[in-house]
Amino acid sequence: MPPKVFGWQHLVYLAIFIAVSAGAIVAIKLKVKSEKTLDIIIKSLGGALLVLLVWNRIAICIHKNNWLMLLPDSFCGVSSLCMGICAIFCKRDALPFHYLVYIAVFGGAANDLFPYYLGQADYFMYPATISGMLHHSLSLDIGLIMLLTGYFKPCLKKLYAFPLGVCFTMVFGIFLVDALKFETAMYIYSPLVGPLTWYMVFPAVTAALYGALFLYEKVILPKITAKKQTGASD
Repeated sequence: MPPKVFGWQHLVYLAIFIAVSAGAIVAIKLKVKSEKTLDIIIKSLGGALLVLLVWNRIAICIHKNNWLMLLPDSFCGVSSLCMGICAIFCKRDALPFHYLVYIAVFGGAANDLFPYYLGQADYFMYPATISGMLHHSLSLDIGLIMLLTGYFKPCLKKLYAFPLGVCFTMVFGIFLVDALKFETAMYIYSPLVGPLTWYMVFPAVTAALYGALFLYEKVILPKITAKKQTGASD
């Protein structure tokens, strides 16, 4: 019987993933004080993410009997590829992270909770299935580690990277659809979730990010700073 979303196999995976990820993130947050050590961890995780993504794309090629599927055809696939490369080669708080971290966190969490491809085979450890789960989960972990350690710092002035990143990804998707005849690349002509299309979801997400960062930078952060200054003067 094929595994199902929130079936026992999916729930066991989520329990193991949450336990391992929480332990690793807490350990990194509490124990890693050296910037050099954190850089090594991020670069190593970026390399591991690329390995998982390559495994996933090869497994999908075999599953669909189409070697063109080596090319990532979803936002999560493209972002995992870019996240792995940027984690290895980019400096802290580099501009690409102001797109990739948000996609990694939102996309990774959404996939872990609702992996649409879960029933593509009769067992959970089917290569195309488990490799897809793992690269989404690791991408989520990298995004959270960057966010919680200050490796990436959300910034309202740099948030233009998010819609810009969406545009670049959509251009690549259009190339896949028009030139290589991919049917569902980036969900350009099919819904992302239920009836929701990309042109409904991404403007809403962008607006929500702008709203959240504006609230933090203009309202919450000044109050925190003022409270610290008051405490210091006392």
